[in-house]
Amino acid sequence: MIHYELKTCITNGVELYGFVQEEPNGQRMMSTRNAEFPESLLSFLYFDIEWMRPAFQRLADGVRKVITERSREESDRVCEVLAGMANHHPYFVLLFLDWKYHLDRAWYLSYEFPQNYLQVEYLDEMPDNLKRLQRQALDLLTHIWVTDTSEKSVDEKMTAYYLAAEQAGKDVFRFRPQKMNYELMYRETFAEFLCPDTVYDLIDYHLRECLKREIRMRPCKNCGRLFAVTGHGGTEYCDRPADEKGRTCKEIGAFRVWEKSKSTDEAFKVFRREYKKRFAWIKAGRITKDEFYEWSETAREKRDECDMGKLTLEEFEMWLKQS
Repeated sequence: MIHYELKTCITNGVELYGFVQEEPNGQRMMSTRNAEFPESLLSFLYFDIEWMRPAFQRLADGVRKVITERSREESDRVCEVLAGMANHHPYFVLLFLDWKYHLDRAWYLSYEFPQNYLQVEYLDEMPDNLKRLQRQALDLLTHIWVTDTSEKSVDEKMTAYYLAAEQAGKDVFRFRPQKMNYELMYRETFAEFLCPDTVYDLIDYHLRECLKREIRMRPCKNCGRLFAVTGHGGTEYCDRPADEKGRTCKEIGAFRVWEKSKSTDEAFKVFRREYKKRFAWIKAGRITKDEFYEWSETAREKRDECDMGKLTLEEFEMWLKQS
């Protein structure tokens, strides 16, 4: 019967994951995955669970079929769905390993009372449970780093948050005891590591480490999502992809700053106005694209000459009118 093991720790600002699968022939396969801390938690908090809901439904339906038909082939198909989900987020690797183990155990025991090992209700409820955890963790982090602007310590803010939640009957994130150890991890790193049983354990571990290490966060001025403030503490934009061109929020933010600085540049204003007018001429058939791009290249050179004082603003405007 296949056995699995997953361990994770945070060392030198990096999340280390180790996965070991022991096959029936005794062969041990190990793989590792790394991520910048706290990337896994933050990416999970904004992960589109609704997009994954059909996959969870396929899992639940597949497991029910395994139970009723006692089918090894259907079990393999369920594992394929799980493997696909594991590619989307490191937290789902644990889900894959755990359910692969339970499916294999059911087969090993000749599917005798398979419902004892394959609790399909867990899969039915998982999308809603994950969405609730997202909401609870985001609410907590937002309160600590955005809502409560006092100079209190994180512990003091946490105390006030949970006391107020208790009085209001608010649904908040509940931390649980963790299975931790301190040893040499796969002969590579000596650290305190977690041996998680569920996805909840991984969320709990990374969330508490963010709070214990006081990883400061702020909402991105472009996408509005929280990001960890590291390095230059004044940054206001995150590094997440933000548009179909692949530009990040930070790149879009830098462009906006540049545009704002140019908004007071008179040479830039008149150039931009003329640029837009002539670009519209392409659609109207007054000029070709090649003619427009040739003009725009020369116009940029004239604008730069105006910025450097080689041309007056009046001379630049006259050139635009006559060009």
